[in-house]
Amino acid sequence: MRDPRTPVGDGELIPIDQAGALAKYDDEAFALATKAGDYLPRLQLMTSNSDACKAGEFPVNHYALVRGKDLRDLGESVDVLVVAWRPKALEIGDAILAVYDPKSMEFIRIQEKSAEQNSGCMYGPEFLIYIPSISEWATFFMGSKSSRNEAANMRTRMHKAATMASQKLSNKKFTWFSPLINSCTTPFALPTIEDIKKEAEKFNNPPLSEVEVDESTGSRER
Repeated sequence: MRDPRTPVGDGELIPIDQAGALAKYDDEAFALATKAGDYLPRLQLMTSNSDACKAGEFPVNHYALVRGKDLRDLGESVDVLVVAWRPKALEIGDAILAVYDPKSMEFIRIQEKSAEQNSGCMYGPEFLIYIPSISEWATFFMGSKSSRNEAANMRTRMHKAATMASQKLSNKKFTWFSPLINSCTTPFALPTIEDIKKEAEKFNNPPLSEVEVDESTGSRER
């Protein structure tokens, strides 16, 4: 039997008789313990413009479940249940300002500023989705011009399943990829009605605006 004072090296398994007491909690308990308050993770299409893709740390044109700095690869397409939507304007700087009242001066200011190149501003519909493959709730923000053009297809799938993929777009100067929303033909298990109502109630009643601080400078996150 190993002397318990002997350190265990990298790649070396702890003996079963010493590890048994460590396996008390499961993955669900870990997810609850690391949840950032009431903030849901977000689903994001990671294109070649994404910092993680530029650095070779994440596959291009794959969807990521983003939770803080953690990126979980969900593949080139994702099946989701579309539950609700809300308007959102977002200004990204040292702090991240999110505004949900489309009639407010701040929303209108961000909307107008989004036309400026590299302004850090965007606006559009944000959707509440359920991802059955990982049994997770998330948000999906369609805040760029290209994704706003596709947002109507997402809205038509409201309370239905959708398959989210990507499409190649181009103009005279550039080529880029953007979300593509299709009907979903793959059956999947739904969350309970109680869970759907609970998540929809929270999502549909956000503050009129909120300041979200980036992880590198504060405690709150998108």
